[in-house]
Order: sequence, then C-alpha cells, then structure tokens
Amino acid sequence: MYLRNMNPWIQAARLRTLPLALSGILLGAAVSHLCREGNPLLPHQTADQTTSPWLILLLSIITATLLQVLSNYANDLGDFSKGTDVAANRTDRALASGSISANTMKTALYFLGSATLLSGVILISISGLFQSDAGWYLLGVGILAIAAALGYTLGKNAYGYWGLGDLSVVLFFGIVPVMGMGLLNGFFHDVSTQKYTDVFLMAGVGMGFLSAGVLNVNNYRDLQSDADIGKKTLAVRLGRTKTLLYHRLLLLFGGALIPTSLLTFEKRYFEWPNLLGSQTLFLLGVFSPIFLQLSSHYQSVKSANPGDREILNRQLKKLSLTILAMVLLYAALTFLIIDFLGPDKD
Repeated sequence: MYLRNMNPWIQAARLRTLPLALSGILLGAAVSHLCREGNPLLPHQTADQTTSPWLILLLSIITATLLQVLSNYANDLGDFSKGTDVAANRTDRALASGSISANTMKTALYFLGSATLLSGVILISISGLFQSDAGWYLLGVGILAIAAALGYTLGKNAYGYWGLGDLSVVLFFGIVPVMGMGLLNGFFHDVSTQKYTDVFLMAGVGMGFLSAGVLNVNNYRDLQSDADIGKKTLAVRLGRTKTLLYHRLLLLFGGALIPTSLLTFEKRYFEWPNLLGSQTLFLLGVFSPIFLQLSSHYQSVKSANPGDREILNRQLKKLSLTILAMVLLYAALTFLIIDFLGPDKD
C-alpha cells in the first residue's frame, strides 16, 4: 500500500539504495582524511590549491546520487523491456505497473545521464585535476560508470543478464568511489602521494565485496524467477548452495578488509613494529557490533529460500544500513586518530 501511494518517480528511484551508493564516497573521504596527515605535500595543502575536501565531498555525493538514480531508472526500463518484471508480476516497478511510460523513462534517462556527466565534469574541474592527465583519466572512468549504469539491464547484451553484475558492483561501488575520492583529494599523482595507496585499495575492495553482497541478496531472492526467464545472474549460475557460500565469503572478506585498511595506516603512521597487539584487539572490539550484524544477516539469508521476498527484502535493507554504519564508524575513528591521537597532539 505504501509503494502504491508514492510518487512513481520516487518509487522508481529506489531511495533505499542510496545509502549503499553513498557509502563508497564517504569511505573514500574518510580514508583521504586519514592519509592526508602522512602526506604533507598534497596539492590541497599548498598555497595555489585551496579546494576544500568538504566541497569535493558534497559534489561527489551529488554526482553519486545522480548516477545511482540513473542506474535505478535504467534497470526499471531494461527489465520492463525484456519482460522480466511482467513475468515476475512486479507491481512495485514503475513501468511494469503502468505508472510511467517507456518513452517518458527514456527521456528521463537522457536528462539524468547529462546531469550526471555535467556534475562529474564540475567535480573534476574544481579539484584541479584537469591540469594533468589524471583528470581526463578520471573523466573516462566516470563515462564508463554511466555506461555501466545503463548497460546493466538495457540493450540486447545487457551484462546483468549474463552474471557480470557482481564484477561491476565491486568496481563501481567499491574501488572507483574510494580510489576516486583519493585522486580528487590529491593522492596518487606522484611518488610523494602514493605512500598509502594500499590503504585506499584495501578499503575500496572491501567496500566492493560488501556491495556485491547486497546485489547477491537481490539475485538470491529472484533466483527462481530469473532462471525461469533466462536471466543468468551469478546466483542462477551457482545455484542456491554455492550462492550462500559465495555470500558468506563476500561478507567475510569485505568485513575484514575495511578494518584492515585502518590498521595498515596506523601501523605505518605510528610506526608500530607489527599488527599483532593490543591495538588490533581494540579495533576488532570497536568493529565487533558490525561483525555481529553481518553474522546475523548471513544466518537470516541462509534460513530463507529464494522467493521469500519479505525476509530477503528486509535483509537487503539491513545489509545496506550495516555497511553504512561500518563506514560511519570508520570515519569517526579517522577523526579520532588524526585529530586527537596524532603524534603532535597533546
């Protein structure tokens, strides 16, 4: 009833997916703040480059939001055009329910695609990256992200129908936003700013694995209906048992890599001799509520069968919010470490 009373454009935007889309941006901003202290020669700290990291964060959030809504609209159109939503009786989809026409949605995609590209260009421009090749490389990655958002379900060769969606999510929900935020904040330009590249990469891959977990719950939920219409998602290819094992591995590695990136920074920044000590135990304790939530989520998914929409939809939301909580905790710890516990702090 709630969905029926919503504006169809808001319904099609699937606002519940935005926390996950923004988590990668927020994590990249947190890692940038964390690592900035160890790189005194960053462009943003020199007299001729004063772009605020907060402005970069704001514009990145706007760009990521536009891209996510573009992706959701495109998925609605793609699944409707292929008859997927009609076959599955998805009355919660805007086109399948008749709330929005296909032609109107195509117009919206042109508008949103242009707005996303424009926002990205402005973001790269204000960061000063167009003064070097890095800006053009990042623009190319942004264009690929827009193409990936459209190509997931649209077109005859939509890659989401061939089990490649998980790879795309790891890349564009994890590695690209985290590493991209690092690039926008002055990292990776030269040797002097590459000291913490591995910290960014571990956080990005970890974020990508957890994001793929969200997609996997979605595909596990629709495993049977997708198989019936020939949509060969990775869950369809793996089957129920292997999909659950795959989901467990995504949660384990994703949940481990993000805190490990923080530990790796701390070891280098504070010059600890190793990672096996009280500092590690403390950090594991801080993240333990997140780990418990991930474990609880897995047990709930494992106990459900494909097609149990009510249970698995709740787990989709739970996992997305747990990932966001992990990112916010990571961000809080970065401010604690740098702004209160740094070597020069009393």
